[in-house]
Amino acid sequence: MSPELETLDQLLGGDLPLPIGRRLYPNDQTFGHATVGLLFCGDARLVSPDGSDLPQSRRCEVFFSQPTLPTELDNLKLRITEQGVRRIK
Repeated sequence: MSPELETLDQLLGGDLPLPIGRRLYPNDQTFGHATVGLLFCGDARLVSPDGSDLPQSRRCEVFFSQPTLPTELDNLKLRITEQGVRRIK
């Protein structure tokens, strides 16, 4: 199973903190690209600690801006969408 599908499979059990999701990928760059892809195609949402969606304009910044990685990523979670559920089942 690809890491992206593995991520969606994990999300069927509930929200996935990004530090845990990162373990499914060989490196930060692959993780960032794959996760942004899941978000862009609508299979997952990126949510903040208060449960609100992170604005689309911030997604790439969060994943590819090195100063952001250690702090902000630790507080964000992936949440599967209905489209993502259909894709994995």
